[in-house]
Amino acid sequence: MAVLSCSLLSFAGSAHAWIFTISSGTREIYLQVGAGTYNGGDFLQGGTPGANSTINTVSLTVPGASVGNGAAETMTSNSAVAESAYNGYAVCNPPTQVYIAAWSRASSNSATLTVSSPASLTSGAETIPFTQISWTSTANGDATADIAAGTFSGGSVALATVRKNTWVEDCLTFTYQNSTVAAAGTYTGEAVYTLSLP
Repeated sequence: MAVLSCSLLSFAGSAHAWIFTISSGTREIYLQVGAGTYNGGDFLQGGTPGANSTINTVSLTVPGASVGNGAAETMTSNSAVAESAYNGYAVCNPPTQVYIAAWSRASSNSATLTVSSPASLTSGAETIPFTQISWTSTANGDATADIAAGTFSGGSVALATVRKNTWVEDCLTFTYQNSTVAAAGTYTGEAVYTLSLP
């Protein structure tokens, strides 16, 4: 499980398919959203995944005169991850893109990648619907969304089915729709990414 915190601040190469077959082995899954830990080099160099407790954020500041005008605003992240943990290729363009990767090793079944969010971002008693934030999914060298694009729903959204012995990665670009007139404040909320294997 990985968590990405969303904050709205101060209202005033050559073509590749980014789905790779990996070797079979002990039943395990791996998920990275933003910062991650891969010990001993990337996957192809024999690296192994590690735990990373970092929670990256995406944020933006909407000037007071633009609040609620319906002009979508691209959010930026504090994650600096650009390289694939699979092969070191510069797959993402931070700070506007957030790296996401998942893989599954299993003898049967596929893993499922989802993201869940609360109904609203909050600033004290004030709220903004989480549905005001959406994302696109692409990667350098691959315009195909191997991990689904979408909009936070205030519940769970399916992003990908990760087949056994498969690695999937993409870059997420988050956008605030800016169609809600909100009071001045710092609005925060957390989206939780989960990879599960039955």
